Amino acid sequence: MTSTIHKNDTDPRFKVFHDLMSHKIRHILLISRQYDAWIMEEDCRLSERIVKEYQGLNLSRPPRLQWVSNAAGALAALQQQRYDMVIIIAREMGDDSAVTAATLKNACQEMPIILMVHQAAPLSEHASSPGPCAAIDRTFLWTGNTDVLLALIKSTEDWINVGPDAATAGIRVILFVEDSPEYASAILPTLFRELVRQVQAVMEESLNEEHRLLAMRARPKILMAETYEKSLDLYETYRDNLLGVISDVRFPRGGRLDCAAGLRLLKRIKTERFDVPLLLISSECENRLQAERIPARFVDKNSPTLSSDIRRYFKADLGFGDFVFRMPDGCEIGRATHLRALEKQLEQLPEASFRFHCRRNDFSRWLFARAEMELAARVRPIRDEHFADARSHSAYLTSIIHRRRMQRQRGVVIDFDSKYLDHDFEFCKIGGGSLGGKARGLAFMNTLLHQHAELHEAFPDVKIRIPQTLVITTEGFEAFIEQNDLYGLAKRDLGDEEIARRFMATALPDRLTRQLAAYLAKVRVPLAVRSSSLLEDAQYRAYAGLYNTYMLANDRDDADCRLAQLAGAVKMVFASTYFSAPKAFSRRVGHRTEEEKMAVMVQQLVGARWGSHFYPAISGVAQSWNYYPFQQMTPQDGVAAIALGLGKSVMGGESSLRFSPRHPRLLPDRSTLDDLLANAQRYFYALEMGSAAWELGVDDSATLARREICDATDEAPVRTLSSAYDYREGRIRDAFHGSSSPVVTFHPVLKYNTWPLSGILSDLLAIGEAGMG
Repeated sequence: MTSTIHKNDTDPRFKVFHDLMSHKIRHILLISRQYDAWIMEEDCRLSERIVKEYQGLNLSRPPRLQWVSNAAGALAALQQQRYDMVIIIAREMGDDSAVTAATLKNACQEMPIILMVHQAAPLSEHASSPGPCAAIDRTFLWTGNTDVLLALIKSTEDWINVGPDAATAGIRVILFVEDSPEYASAILPTLFRELVRQVQAVMEESLNEEHRLLAMRARPKILMAETYEKSLDLYETYRDNLLGVISDVRFPRGGRLDCAAGLRLLKRIKTERFDVPLLLISSECENRLQAERIPARFVDKNSPTLSSDIRRYFKADLGFGDFVFRMPDGCEIGRATHLRALEKQLEQLPEASFRFHCRRNDFSRWLFARAEMELAARVRPIRDEHFADARSHSAYLTSIIHRRRMQRQRGVVIDFDSKYLDHDFEFCKIGGGSLGGKARGLAFMNTLLHQHAELHEAFPDVKIRIPQTLVITTEGFEAFIEQNDLYGLAKRDLGDEEIARRFMATALPDRLTRQLAAYLAKVRVPLAVRSSSLLEDAQYRAYAGLYNTYMLANDRDDADCRLAQLAGAVKMVFASTYFSAPKAFSRRVGHRTEEEKMAVMVQQLVGARWGSHFYPAISGVAQSWNYYPFQQMTPQDGVAAIALGLGKSVMGGESSLRFSPRHPRLLPDRSTLDDLLANAQRYFYALEMGSAAWELGVDDSATLARREICDATDEAPVRTLSSAYDYREGRIRDAFHGSSSPVVTFHPVLKYNTWPLSGILSDLLAIGEAGMG
């Protein structure tokens, strides 16, 4: 299989997201009567609720409020510390608050100033902002609802960050037009609440916790405007980033209250951007007919179901819910909850439905709502006329979605989730603990493989990758030990067999068992269950080679049987933490056994099935430093030991072939015929397939067969990698044929370079050595 990975195939999306929302509201200066401040803190429990809200939104570092009673105190506070925002609480809109705002604005021009009033002025009084009122950036109604405070904080952050975020990452914008403080205070918290709820639902399919946090930063921005001119200016500035528009009907235009300003705005936007979903909100029900003529969705401001009506707009129109596949008559024919489901549905979607959604740009809007900016931007301009037919269009869309899904996972350790896990994932983990030493090293190498496109370009016909890996983190080990009260085994002097018996008599935590069952429902290939303890691959005093690896055929039709075998293997790897060899090593190097924590890797075995056995053609170990160079070799050239079949031959010290990847033909222990025959591999290990049930124990080779080379001469790996020994002539011939005796020489690979093993190992060792410093 050909696999070429280019430099731009790594996922740049989350690197960009690190830079989003760079300006946060950290410190807020509150100017109010002492009574209002007391109500906020004691009755509303403001600080406590802000912290809880931020935790619920996966946001960090909630803002802190500093209270002062008047403008003089505010000016003094500004001299001592920088504030990101000022909130003034007044009984009503009046001169005192306006003068205070103007004074503070003169002291700090860039600082947003928000006015919160107990009683809003009539609409006619805030049709324009003459004189000192221009210093007030926003006005809201304060009724003691802290949701308003959180909404205005996030709204201010959106206002500050939208410019750079839209430019660098194409962040989407929702335009909200409302001039009434009363309605703005009721609707804006609802908008943010629904936005966050929908974004959280979308982000459940993110790869891991880091991606969830970063993707939350990529949520659409809500920009608020109070006048026709301001809303038009925002539309023109962010028209290419516009996700939706929510507008009142009546608000100022040209300095006067215009009873049809919202209708004018939405009609213009619909004319220029047909695919932008519009929502008209009004307290006058007769405007519903006007909305239908635009067309736009209509919501009554006074409706008792205002929140659910806005939620319907977010899910049905802005693309935050499931993607609902419909026929042109509106009949629903299917749903997709995530990218993989969308890809699968596209493969069988009727042509009429596909054309219907393409004409409305539904696919790109749904992708934009999931912060898939790059993919959505590629999908949006595509039209039917660019393809010979709708089937070709659909196939292209399916292919770029699939490529994107694969791209997201490359070089990333993702959180295991049975709903979103692809069958071709690379590296995922169960639990929030450590990956352990061995898994850390492999995950690091997996990242390096995606960072070095030149490696894949140098060997375009070879797929170079880490086997698909599921890691049960040390959190699973700790939960298992605690659940079964096995901590005491760290200091008890029990034999390995007794420890194994006690571990096999226990049960894994229920959640872990369910996750392993979900994994096995997707994976039916042979597995290696490997140790990955915290200290196993330490750079000094490593515990390498002290723990067990169990290989499973995973080919039984009985799902419960396969799960029981996998659970048993996991428990036996856990048990090997307390076996005598690791304990003795801990005493020798001065470590306590209880400090060791075990993670477990479940890796898909590399190889192929030959009859009733499964094994790889070549396995082995390579090191970047050779302590015993020979002839023109240098220590820096590295060394490798390889064997036919599973790597137990190499790790167990049995016959294997040692060579330098930079000098593959220089074989010191194969220089003469007698040396070659004496050192050649006579046995190899393979996994038994389709065998009856077996019991796992301290010996981790219960599932393996030790086979003679001469018994597998009809199998391709043996025939390919062996030379023919003619005992009558006393010579070796490179081409093996059935009537001769096989001698595993690896000549096709090392001597004739029919497969570039030496070159690949040399490059991998160089990459690994550089990565490890």
